[in-house]
Amino acid sequence: MEVIDRYIYAVTQRLPKQQREDIKQELQSLIEDMLEERIPDGPIAKEDVERVLLELGHPNELAAKYRGYERYLIGPMLFDAYLTILKIVMASIAIGLTAVWAIETFVSHSGILDPIANYLTSLVSAAAQGFVWVTVIFAWIERRQRLNVAGNDSRNKAWKPSDLPPIPDAKTQIKRSGPISSIFFTIVVLVICLYSTDLLGVWRLHDGTLTVVSFLNNDVFRHYWPLLWMVAAFSILREIVRIIVQQRSGKLLVFHIVVTLIITVLMCTLFADNALLNPDFIQDLIALSHLSPEGKDFDTLVSLWPKVNEWLVNATIVLALLDIITESYAWYRTKSAPAPITKQKPLV
Repeated sequence: MEVIDRYIYAVTQRLPKQQREDIKQELQSLIEDMLEERIPDGPIAKEDVERVLLELGHPNELAAKYRGYERYLIGPMLFDAYLTILKIVMASIAIGLTAVWAIETFVSHSGILDPIANYLTSLVSAAAQGFVWVTVIFAWIERRQRLNVAGNDSRNKAWKPSDLPPIPDAKTQIKRSGPISSIFFTIVVLVICLYSTDLLGVWRLHDGTLTVVSFLNNDVFRHYWPLLWMVAAFSILREIVRIIVQQRSGKLLVFHIVVTLIITVLMCTLFADNALLNPDFIQDLIALSHLSPEGKDFDTLVSLWPKVNEWLVNATIVLALLDIITESYAWYRTKSAPAPITKQKPLV
């Protein structure tokens, strides 16, 4: 009876993860008892199962009875994913800021107290911002889901068990390692760009002193911080949706492509600004004896440096296309894969 499995899955997915297995077994026994009571002898027909499920009610209503409450900011369907993302964001912020603090402490010649104070202040501020943004994103997704469910219920007054969606195939499942890695990388890069842009450059250790020639014009780069926040927000939102949905689908692929294109446009806008790069980069290299003004290396760098913006734009576009092609191919493989043959277990 596949419809029973689909019904139990629809109910338990709306409950906290730690309760799902127990309630699944309880529901299975309850349905078996109800069927046995109504049809003590003879085979059980599909209509009999549907009558029992209709008596139990819509999966949303039954799940609400098990929960015993309805008022929440992050609902049970999203709470496990919310905690997972929150842990990833906090760990990424802590690792990124710790790495930046360690490097700056090594490079700086000031006392140890100032770097520690700055580190703790930055850590508290960034952690608070991370918590707020993750909570806001999940609250928005939660509200959207409630509105969709309410709209579907109003359009489908006469709910039927045949309306239940199928149980997702394991082959279409998205592994969490991909989205988690992407979120971690995004936050670490954002932390470095916001808190220690000077570390992005050419490093040289000479006589125990580490000097860095920055690639970027920091005054210009600071004006693009809002754009960086937007890129990070869209990137994290894309991965959050992948973790929540868990299964590849055509709608998820379209969402992924649209968000990827938005991120690509924002990044190309950033990289296309010729003023973004340090105009004194070559002169600074010469002043710090990183580069000799005589020789092929100097001539090569002088000819290539003006083209860095163009290369960054092209690389961003290529990476975005590769990502879209990879996701499209992964979706196509799951879509074209033959459906698994499952043996139905006897109900009683």
